[in-house]
Amino acid sequence: MKTDLRKLAAFLASGIIAACCVPFSAAADNLSGVTGEPMSDGSFYYELNDDDTYTIVSCTATIVTEVPSMRNGKAITAIGDEAFSNCTAITELKLPDTVKTIGSHAFYGCTGLEKITLPRKLESLGDNAFFSCSSLTEITIPDTMTKIEDMTFALCDELQQVNLPDTITELGEYSFYQCPAISSFRLPASLTTIGDNAMGSWFSIKDIDASAASAFVFEDGMLMSKDKKSIYRASVDTAGEISIPDGVSAVKSGAFSTCSEITALHFPATVTTIGDEAFSYCSGITRLDLSEGLHSIGTGAFMFDQAITSVDIPTTVQTIGENAFAYCMAMERVILPEGLDEIGASAFLVCDKLQQVSIPKSVKTIGENAVGFTVNNSQREKMQNFSLSVFAGSAGEKYAKSSGLEYTVTDRNIMKFAFIAVMIAVVILVIVFALVLMKRSRKTAPAAARKAEKAAKKKAEEIAEEKNYKKIADDNDDDDDDDDDDDDDDDDEDDDDDDEDDDDDDEDDDEDD
Repeated sequence: MKTDLRKLAAFLASGIIAACCVPFSAAADNLSGVTGEPMSDGSFYYELNDDDTYTIVSCTATIVTEVPSMRNGKAITAIGDEAFSNCTAITELKLPDTVKTIGSHAFYGCTGLEKITLPRKLESLGDNAFFSCSSLTEITIPDTMTKIEDMTFALCDELQQVNLPDTITELGEYSFYQCPAISSFRLPASLTTIGDNAMGSWFSIKDIDASAASAFVFEDGMLMSKDKKSIYRASVDTAGEISIPDGVSAVKSGAFSTCSEITALHFPATVTTIGDEAFSYCSGITRLDLSEGLHSIGTGAFMFDQAITSVDIPTTVQTIGENAFAYCMAMERVILPEGLDEIGASAFLVCDKLQQVSIPKSVKTIGENAVGFTVNNSQREKMQNFSLSVFAGSAGEKYAKSSGLEYTVTDRNIMKFAFIAVMIAVVILVIVFALVLMKRSRKTAPAAARKAEKAAKKKAEEIAEEKNYKKIADDNDDDDDDDDDDDDDDDDEDDDDDDEDDDDDDEDDDEDD
């Protein structure tokens, strides 16, 4: 009896399975739907193309391992935009060789997808096609393709093996961004263009094979352009005090990201651009030596560099990008130069030890939460004991007011002193001007006036001379009168003497007698 019940149960189970499978198979062979609208076979929705082929526009099945190549005698040639987006239950999928195009975001967020076989005649793979396929471990691109579009394999956390054909000429922006499991990478022979952050946040990359790619060279742990003017990616083994080679003009986006063993950086004057996230997650950098000649610091360029204590921005820098120094939590000092034009949003977010910053007058644009803000419980808030030093009427003062930050205006006293100095200078100029006019007026006096003045002066001298002469003459006359008086006195004295002599003679005669 027990045996019969088991047989009956098995028979019923097989019948149920057969009953479920027959409708599905029938539906798979015969598409149903309203003309002009997507048709369904129970697993996928299809659209008829102009060339009498089908495009899969969406997947409705929970578990799928293979995409059919034909329906109703028509080839399936395309996977549409977002067709398998967020189908997290799919772990393995094989696409037929009839498929030539895969649309944008086609497998976006398929976090359970571990393996996928791409068509051998695939011609195009849309942007974000495998974005955040975090379980995908390997991908092989067919040799019918020439470009990897933007963000195609970004955030594929487990992707280790990437096989690119030599027909690939371009890696789009962020095409393999944040694929932390990639440790080695071979560049295709035809590759000429590497987009921004195409290799950014590769936490495990140690070796890059550029031997077949004539446009690039891998030396001293750095992938560079053949002319060595641009650095695209460095090995995470790069450590210690690093000097960027002289002659390099651009450190590309993500070039040194995740190189946590670097302790100090020195830049030559030839470097003009530091790209987005170029040195992000370099948690060991304590000293940063930026050189004059640098023009721009990209978005997130030094983000999460938690050991940097200070930075002097060169006077040639015009732009500091968003999040450029965000989460540099050890930073205590930053010098922003006159000539700086723009400070991006959150540029110094969560720099909790940075207590005071001076904003140059030249700054015209300051993004939201650029400086003076931290993050607490996922909320942005003003830092305690933080203050700005700004110029009156500048973008810095407007930012401080709108953000509710403490600030001081540095140029008020300077303006007062400048006003006083200007007034003193004006007074001095007026005096000098007056003296110059007086001197010029003297020089330009009429010749007749000068002649008259000279004649009057001469006349006065003649009169004075005449008076002097007359005085001398009068003095001479007085002297002559005095001489005559003296002669008369002398004659009288002589006469008296003669009389006295005569008297003496008479007396003598009388005595004789």
